[in-house]
Amino acid sequence: MTDIPPKPPSDESPSQDARYKPPTRFSQPKPPALPKRFILLLVEPEKWAEAAMYRASATFWPLAWALIIATLCMGYSMAAGSIKPLQAFAASYDQRFLPMQLNKGQLSIISPKGKTKLIPMKVQTPLETVMADPALVGAAKLTTHPLIVLFDRDSMVLTGSTWGGAWVIMPMAQLQRDVLAINGLLKPSLAKSLPTDKLPSIILDSKTLPALMPFTSVILGLASLLAFLLGFCLWTVLMVFMTGFLIMSINRNIGMPLKVAWRISMAVMIPLLMLRGLLAVFGVVPAINPSPLTDQIIYMAPIALALWAAVLANRKFSKPPGGKPGNL
Repeated sequence: MTDIPPKPPSDESPSQDARYKPPTRFSQPKPPALPKRFILLLVEPEKWAEAAMYRASATFWPLAWALIIATLCMGYSMAAGSIKPLQAFAASYDQRFLPMQLNKGQLSIISPKGKTKLIPMKVQTPLETVMADPALVGAAKLTTHPLIVLFDRDSMVLTGSTWGGAWVIMPMAQLQRDVLAINGLLKPSLAKSLPTDKLPSIILDSKTLPALMPFTSVILGLASLLAFLLGFCLWTVLMVFMTGFLIMSINRNIGMPLKVAWRISMAVMIPLLMLRGLLAVFGVVPAINPSPLTDQIIYMAPIALALWAAVLANRKFSKPPGGKPGNL
């Protein structure tokens, strides 16, 4: 009788390597819906640490929301903060400043006889300077104040040391059309369609300027949006980059990679951006803050919050005694 040879070992039997499965360190579960995720990151510090569990885009989009909302808050603060001083300026214009004339899309200053004590328009507030100087043709570069709204001969310009240049807010021809329409001297449709050289001339003084002030404050707020958005983006990128290394070093005992730490850094910036915007809306800290110390405290706050988030992450994902490490 022939002996039956033994069966060779089956390939299906698990090897030692196959039986060993290291714990999952970097899981990416499905995150909550975006609106819910955004609110949780605002009100629950533990959610900053939990950002390590999700893909980077799950935190990036709430961060984008925060950037946009904070920028809109700053623009609103700029507009609301400027309207009262602009209205006061318009009411007392004739007692302090020379009248101006808009004619054929250009600005000129009128010097009435016997009004030698009057000067060209210039009003200064803690937030901005509003001035007229037709001699400054084109987009003038003035660096004597953080924010200047300049009326030159041909255009309305936003300039000053804060902006590092000059932006044309509105051509003077458009301003002439708007002043005529706002004061009821020309129908809006006609003011829009008439050639510039056919527009009636108009004097800017205490009779015509008050109606223009709300419109001017809105233009100022809208013109500042791009600058605030750029500033917030630069602040966010810098802080995320810096605090990511801090969070990674505090969590080196659990082997947290830098890309995971950056997810937490992005989460930390969300409540800070919203806080800065709300402080401006409620007038606690103005959009353009005259106190550098306050700004320094606000802009360095992400470091303190990153330390807090790093400790929360370490507690959440560290291996407990006799247990398994949490997922990152």
